[in-house]
Amino acid sequence: MQLFMMTAQSGNFSAVARQADMTPSAVSRKMSQLEEKLGTRLFHRHTRAISLTEEGTAFAASCRDILARFDTIAADIENGAGTPQGTVKISAPVAFGRQHIAPYLGELLARYPRLRIELQQTDSYIDPAQEGIDLLIRIGVLKDSTLRVKHFARQHYVVAASPAYIKAHGAPHTPEQLAEHNCLVFKGSLGLQRWFIGQQALIPWEVQGSLYSNNADTLVAGAISGAGLVMFPTWLMNDALKSGQLVPVLSDYQASASLEPQTIAALYLDNHNLAPKVRVVIDFLAETFGSPCYWDQP
Repeated sequence: MQLFMMTAQSGNFSAVARQADMTPSAVSRKMSQLEEKLGTRLFHRHTRAISLTEEGTAFAASCRDILARFDTIAADIENGAGTPQGTVKISAPVAFGRQHIAPYLGELLARYPRLRIELQQTDSYIDPAQEGIDLLIRIGVLKDSTLRVKHFARQHYVVAASPAYIKAHGAPHTPEQLAEHNCLVFKGSLGLQRWFIGQQALIPWEVQGSLYSNNADTLVAGAISGAGLVMFPTWLMNDALKSGQLVPVLSDYQASASLEPQTIAALYLDNHNLAPKVRVVIDFLAETFGSPCYWDQP
C-alpha cells in the first residue's frame, strides 16, 4: 500500500524506484500484482507517465486512511515501549547537513541504538507527506505552512576576506567601499544573490567581482585563497572564521541576503502525536546546536 501511494503521487515508476531503492520493473511488477489481487486496474499506463483510474483514486483514498491509522498505532506502540526506535527520515540542505548534522550522527545513534537515520541532502523543495520525510531541516524565509516548526536560530550573515586579501587591498569600512573591492558572488537558479547591508535598516548594494559560482563552498575556498570578499551565513564559514582563515569586515553593519528574517528550523507534519523517534532527534539537534548556536558563539 505504501508503494502504491508513492506511485500514485509521483506518477512515475522510475521516481518511485529511486526512492524505494528498487528497479522500475520491480515497482511495475508489484503494482501489477496488486491489481491482479484486487481484480481491477488501478493505473492508466502511458508512455511517459502513469495516472490513476477511477478505481485507483478510490483505493488511494482508502489507503491514505489506513496508513494514517497504522502510523498512529505504531506511534502508540513506540510510546509504550519507552525507548525511541525505528527509522527517522531527515531532509537537510547539502552544505548544512554535511557540516552540522553528519558529524553528530554517531553520537545520536550511540545514545539511541534502536534508531535508524536516513539522511537525504538536497537544496530542492521537498514535500514531506509525498516523500515520506519525518523531519525537514530548512534555512531561509519560512513561509506560512501546515507544518509544525522548531526554531533553532536566526541565520546571521557576515562579510569576510582572508588576511592576505586585506593586507593586499585593505578592508572596506563602509558599504560604499564595496565597489572598490573584488566580491565573490553566489549565482544560483534564482540569479545573483543580493547583498543587503546597513545599520538601522538593510540596503541593497551592487557588488561584482571576478568569481561567480552556484556552489558556496567554492566561493568560500576562493576567499580563503585571497581572491576577494564573500558574504555568507556564519554557519557556513564557521571553521574558516574561527581558524582565522577568514576575517570579518564591516562588523559595525548588519548583512543579509534577504530583507526578511531567515531562520534555521526543523519542520515536521502536524500529526496528533509526534513520534518519540522524531522528538528525540529534534531535541538532540537543539542540544547539539546550543543557544546561541555554536557557530555564532565567540
